[in-house]
Amino acid sequence: MKVLIFADSHGYNMAMAFAVDREEPDAVIHLGDHAEDAREIERVFPAMPICRVRGNNDFDPEVPLNAVVTPGGVRIYITHGHRERVGMLSSGIVSQRAYEEHCALAFFGHTHRMMLERENGVWVCNPGSISLPRGGPASYARLTIENGRATQLELVDEDGSLLRKESL
Repeated sequence: MKVLIFADSHGYNMAMAFAVDREEPDAVIHLGDHAEDAREIERVFPAMPICRVRGNNDFDPEVPLNAVVTPGGVRIYITHGHRERVGMLSSGIVSQRAYEEHCALAFFGHTHRMMLERENGVWVCNPGSISLPRGGPASYARLTIENGRATQLELVDEDGSLLRKESL
């Protein structure tokens, strides 16, 4: 199973649409700051499961601030991160919340900067921003799940070229 994870699209959803069309993932996760962009992807690819959370620039109370999702049976904590006080190089309390929720992975956005590290036994990742990056190229994450286990996490640029790869 392949899952694409996007953050901070801020209304510029063409790069997301191109990535979904090119990569044909099994699911998409959007980490906020224009959750409406995820709805647009849902309209273009109606059969694809899409999970979303609300960012600090999203105001739809129907969209949760954080969630635990289970694509392919893998527990993943997702949040935008602004409420968890994420910083430019810190995941704040995201890893702790993921640990408490018994999640193998946690994803957040908000800083528009790529980050991937292991904290509290949890892989914590910010895929960067697909449209308005800071300190690097426009980017997103590609997660591979096999037999109920996350096996690989890649950070890629908007064209899908590999920037970093971790075996999980």
